[in-house]
Amino acid sequence: MEPKERFEIQLSHVCNNRCVFCVSGQMTELRMATPTPLDELKQRFDEAAARGITKVTILGGEPTIHATFFPILSHALALGFETIEIFTNGARLDKRDFIDRVMALGHDRFTWRISIQGWDRETHDLTTKKPGAFARIVTGIEALAALGQTITCNMCVVEQNYRSLAKLPEFVTKYPISQVHLDMVRPRDAGTRDDDELDAMLPDYPSLGAIMRQMFEDLDRVAPNFDLNVGNLPYCQLPEWAHRIHHGGAKTYTVSVNGPGKLSVVAWDKYEDKRSDKLKLDSCGACAFERRCDGFVELYARRRGTEQFLPVSREKLRRLDPRQRTFVHQLDAALVGLVGERFAGWHLHAADDDEHERWATQVWAFESGGRAQLRFLPADTTFAGQRGGDGEHRDFVVRVESWREVDVDAVIELVAGVFDRLARALGGEVRHRPDAQRFARRRALIGEDAVPAIVHAGLERLLRCGTLAGNWRVDGAWPNAEGTGVQVAFVGPEATRATLFLHAPQPGRIAGKWEFQSGQDQAQRSLAVAVATLLRPSARGSTSVEQRGR
Repeated sequence: MEPKERFEIQLSHVCNNRCVFCVSGQMTELRMATPTPLDELKQRFDEAAARGITKVTILGGEPTIHATFFPILSHALALGFETIEIFTNGARLDKRDFIDRVMALGHDRFTWRISIQGWDRETHDLTTKKPGAFARIVTGIEALAALGQTITCNMCVVEQNYRSLAKLPEFVTKYPISQVHLDMVRPRDAGTRDDDELDAMLPDYPSLGAIMRQMFEDLDRVAPNFDLNVGNLPYCQLPEWAHRIHHGGAKTYTVSVNGPGKLSVVAWDKYEDKRSDKLKLDSCGACAFERRCDGFVELYARRRGTEQFLPVSREKLRRLDPRQRTFVHQLDAALVGLVGERFAGWHLHAADDDEHERWATQVWAFESGGRAQLRFLPADTTFAGQRGGDGEHRDFVVRVESWREVDVDAVIELVAGVFDRLARALGGEVRHRPDAQRFARRRALIGEDAVPAIVHAGLERLLRCGTLAGNWRVDGAWPNAEGTGVQVAFVGPEATRATLFLHAPQPGRIAGKWEFQSGQDQAQRSLAVAVATLLRPSARGSTSVEQRGR
């Protein structure tokens, strides 16, 4: 998981590459890039540590060629940063003594973000104007992977390199790369250049969209869960892959080089700055992506026109994406429309969502001080063999994740009211409206005659607990077909899921097996221990709970 706040700092503009889009290469070539004093760099690291920030990214130019690089690594480690990300063009990654020296400082606290400006040798070396640069990167990736290091990649998408994106799926499945970020070129970051030079680096959006669409489709076939995302591409150019696009990110304090050997006086929010030189059309207000899209750069509109920037309606997005990969975007306007709504003493208190994981949550506050959390998921959601939730619509299901300090009737009234408002806003088929019977059935109010008594008693213990191991809660339970047991669904940190299969293999004995989703290993262990403790053998019978991964 990424921290909520991050810190990144340029050591200086000095760089060995001359990338066609980059101010650092231009300043180095013009002999305007000079080193930054070590003491000034250390002071900024001290300020970030004092804020409680745990992750730092070290940038250039090319940071690994600076004299301050190793002293700064040592200082960052001494300050206790949990993750130190080295953003490098690979200039020194083909030198084993360099890698060994970094590893000797702190093997487990470094990650590597490698700048790849083309997914084949010809494109990368052309874009960086550095023959042999691609080969050094490949050597470095292989060496870092052998040491168990985390490797991600970054590419600035420009006219000179975007066609090579067709080769990205092959590259990321050949080498152990965990994530790739593709960022659209920003003319304002390209240095001192005239409009003709800047226009020459902007890719044609319709042509780029065709290449990216094929890239995503190919990647979806060979590595469907690979983490590939695109920054600052107008959503309307690739609407069916909108869940892979973002404008903005985690709050990041950036200290940049502001003149020869001088750092910016204050840290600035880079995502706020990226929004400052973009345009949007009046017609954008009708687009399903309007709230999340920052628009497009002014130079593109001036040189290429705006005819390709057409609003995408919610219904069109639904037709383009029947699998609901863009689920959050499809519901966004309707969910935002709930702000200010009131339901019999309830008002919206907080909201969150994850475009890639396809969920949205809302926390509602009751007039007496109680709280309830609702989760919205795609219509085809299944878990623990059961489809849907407390309410089901053609476009979504809604589940009550948790509630406290309020009675069940008020919670049912809330979820029914929210469901009805969303259904009216979205149109389409209502499959199952929330009601008391459905709510009770999903929360495992299973009759004692439906399963063996010892299984029913164990289930009742789980339901009475509320939360387990700090963050886990029972999300539902159902008897198995044989009537010998139940499957209990749990939801935990970051919407992690787990299923416990409880049954009675013989009279007086309860046994169970776990199925866990990948990730959150420590939280899953805590849940398994908590449940085993809760169902510990008593004078009435014995318990055995095992776990298996999924």
